[in-house]
Amino acid sequence: MKTIDYWVYLAFSAFKLFLFSLYTDTPFSFGFFLISLSSALLLSSWTLLIDARKRRWILLSLLALHSTLLISDVWYYRYFGDLLSVQLIPSMTQMNDVGGGFMSLIRWTDFLFFADFLLFLLFIFALKKSQTVPAQKANGKLAAVIATVGLLLFSAPLFMSIAKGERWLAGDATSNMREYYELGFWGYHGYDFGKGVVSIFRDPMPSEQDKALLLKAAADISTINKGEQPNIILVQLESLQTSVIGQEIGGEEVTPYLNTLKEEMLYFPSFHHQTHEGRTSDAEFAINSSLHPLRTGSVYTRFPDNTFAPLPEALRDSGYDTAAMHAYEASFWNRNTVYEHIGFSHFFSKKDYPDTEKIGMAINDEDFFTTSIEHMEKLKEPYFSFMVALSSHIPFEIPEDKKQLALPGYENELVRNYYHTVHYVDGAVEVLVEELKQRDMWDDSIVIFYGDHDSGLTEAGREMANKLDANGVTEQFELARQVPLWIKPPELAQGETIETVGGQIDVAPTILELAGVDQGFMLGTSLLSDTERMVVFRDGSFRKGDVYFQPDLTTVPGTGECYSIESGEQIDGSACEPYIDEALDQLRISDTVIEDNALEYIQ
Repeated sequence: MKTIDYWVYLAFSAFKLFLFSLYTDTPFSFGFFLISLSSALLLSSWTLLIDARKRRWILLSLLALHSTLLISDVWYYRYFGDLLSVQLIPSMTQMNDVGGGFMSLIRWTDFLFFADFLLFLLFIFALKKSQTVPAQKANGKLAAVIATVGLLLFSAPLFMSIAKGERWLAGDATSNMREYYELGFWGYHGYDFGKGVVSIFRDPMPSEQDKALLLKAAADISTINKGEQPNIILVQLESLQTSVIGQEIGGEEVTPYLNTLKEEMLYFPSFHHQTHEGRTSDAEFAINSSLHPLRTGSVYTRFPDNTFAPLPEALRDSGYDTAAMHAYEASFWNRNTVYEHIGFSHFFSKKDYPDTEKIGMAINDEDFFTTSIEHMEKLKEPYFSFMVALSSHIPFEIPEDKKQLALPGYENELVRNYYHTVHYVDGAVEVLVEELKQRDMWDDSIVIFYGDHDSGLTEAGREMANKLDANGVTEQFELARQVPLWIKPPELAQGETIETVGGQIDVAPTILELAGVDQGFMLGTSLLSDTERMVVFRDGSFRKGDVYFQPDLTTVPGTGECYSIESGEQIDGSACEPYIDEALDQLRISDTVIEDNALEYIQ
């Protein structure tokens, strides 16, 4: 065959897409195969117009490009559960946030993506002796046929989707993965690139429908003032997931001190992080703004100057002295810009902390906490202090002399170091609490501790999930999504475990209620109210009471599976159905506020 090189190229391309689905444990249906093949045909048909000897090198380059993008998507998906996007470009300089943790995402089998490059290179040399040059006219016809077939295969399902009234493409897809399943690999990346270009020139303006949703949400907001404006100390603990609370390994408690805090604080074991690709910055944003993270990238880098109704601003406008404390570079994740914009009057960063022993990214949490208390003592009362701790940040690097757990039965070094760093942080929190008590800064204050997100080591079938017997759908959900929350209102007499289901967007309304300050536009509700709230996640999944909904991203919004958290079993979809649209509307409202700067239009 005169064009055998082209057909070999297509075969390799198709196999790599199957390999991607295998490595990411994502569906690979026949329909998905066809639409992915169609975009490959469209993108490569032009090579048939080129001299065969030159074409082979072009096809080799395309295979290398395809493999590079695929392996990058695999690594990104393993950490974030989503695909790369051009809209992540503003965040790329911040990705050393994950640091050496990315090494845990790499497996030697991943490099099989590049095996086709070597095989095709050998194939080229094998054909090198052939002097046959296909006629340009014949290849022109073949190229036209292939491009036409590709166009038909690509457009047919899209037109069928439009004919059925499905809104995934023109509407508000909750995840990049839905567009990946609908458009195929190259179709998704092409569509994503187009959206990125359009976003540069687009004038943000909410639609009338979105304005109506916002106005309805705003009308439902109410605040119950209970307090006198006490001092507020809000502490974010890095990568702290609920599974470590009360956990014993080899007879040793992982978090002995945090376990005892249940006796003197309100403890919420059914609290969930709602972060996405921005991870720590998403947690900060959700906690301080009561809005959801973006489906792609971080608000901190993409929309740092847009209008919200954040917690620090509400407190500052009510007379609080507001301060953020984070012992790393002030510009990291654009915090210096964002913190000022959302209402922090002070930002204590790396330059404001002593150059003492580092654990991970920055000074150790114990020194961070004690120095932060010194900064707090200089603030005017009432004050709001927001502390972002770092010692248990991935890749969980910790000095040998700080490793105090035996951890029998654990072999994965990253998992072992995670438990070591969490155990260290547990001791650092004890130092913080005792210092606050000694300086009379505990009893009269609102004090809150929470985990920003999971460890990133919770994947089913891996060591942590296996040891915790957490490989089922609901067990995986709880392991990956639940983070601990402790709240101490002023003069709390005794601790209590509260089974209320909640998420990070509910923290700001809770603080404002306790502080006696009216809230602005926030999507969360106070965790101290009797409301049975729905906790919504970025991919459209949600939990409400005992019910957990897992969406099917391979088809239109609203489809998926319903589970009982208590039993872990799949249940009839009617238990989830009444809340599906409400969950999607909540994400849509949040996106409209953030991306369209919509609060300016309704205030």
